Amino acid sequence: MKKTGITSLFSLLGMLVISPVFAMDYPTIAGITISSSTTASEYIVYFFNLAIASGAFIAGAVLFMAGVDYVSSRGEPAKIQDAKNKIKNAFLGLIILLSSFMILNIINPQLTSIKIDQLGTTEETEIVIPEGTGVYLYDSPNYVSTTLDPLRVIETKANFANENFNNKAQSIKFVNPEAGDFKFGAVLFAQNSNSDSGSGYDLRGNCSFALDSIPDLDSAVGEQNNPAIGKNNLSSILIFETKAGSASVTLYNSIDCKKGTDEYEKQEDEESICTISGGSGFSDLSTACPQFKGNIVSIKTSGDVGVLFKAAKKGVAGRCQFLESNNTGCINTVKYSYVYSFNRNKYDPAVIPQSFMIFPLVK
Repeated sequence: MKKTGITSLFSLLGMLVISPVFAMDYPTIAGITISSSTTASEYIVYFFNLAIASGAFIAGAVLFMAGVDYVSSRGEPAKIQDAKNKIKNAFLGLIILLSSFMILNIINPQLTSIKIDQLGTTEETEIVIPEGTGVYLYDSPNYVSTTLDPLRVIETKANFANENFNNKAQSIKFVNPEAGDFKFGAVLFAQNSNSDSGSGYDLRGNCSFALDSIPDLDSAVGEQNNPAIGKNNLSSILIFETKAGSASVTLYNSIDCKKGTDEYEKQEDEESICTISGGSGFSDLSTACPQFKGNIVSIKTSGDVGVLFKAAKKGVAGRCQFLESNNTGCINTVKYSYVYSFNRNKYDPAVIPQSFMIFPLVK
């Protein structure tokens, strides 16, 4: 009897779940109707709510069956105890279901709603690199090739091992698209990475930046290549596409791009944030954010922005890290990036970012 009841219950549940598949007409749940335009986030929320509803239905069915068993037990102790166990387990299941829903809703209401922007599908415009454009490296000054052909670079290179161009560049030339939709930018690093993943987060060492051609890497060109990366010293390069205009980001000394709170007054601390804007070169953080307190834990971007932090003041060589905007607009990895270094068993960092450069990006 017990096995037959359970089998019937799951058969009923299976029919309930799969019947819409054959009918190609799913019911509307949590304001979501399954269709060809349904996003990944909506699918997750839909089936989460479907699982909650199914669990509640199963618990209700078990309670009903336990009630029938209790009434029909005719005073037999074994049947009465079995019915009580079913009722107890059904109530326990309901409590677990409701608790899981409430906990998720308290942590983040978006987890139980359809507004999960991070998982939504977004259309990205693919950047077309015209033939012949790019960043060219030469093994001699003034864009002259002596023993090696010019190396065309259109994407980030964590090292030049495959191109046989490590520590051999002496000049760099930019060939940008004639249409002017974007121009190439480059961050030049004096140290290569053990990884060739192409990710800017793998790049290390002293750096400089360049947006225009530099005939001699031993010399700066205005704010660019300042301080000079040096001839035969380029080990890795980060390539990005930038556009005209200005950009800004906001720095926070707490995670998730939120204002810090005064420990005693429980009020938001205005000195826990600072908005910085890009210019023609590196700027000192101490000048841009004189009132900012604590370490930079997270940064918030609006739109497509790249931020180059350097653990040294403007005009001085120092270890660098390039951070790009992401889908959420908040980057939580600043304090754990290459421009921060902590001594063992000490809370205060030994190395901190001291200057920055901001680039509006094209994506």
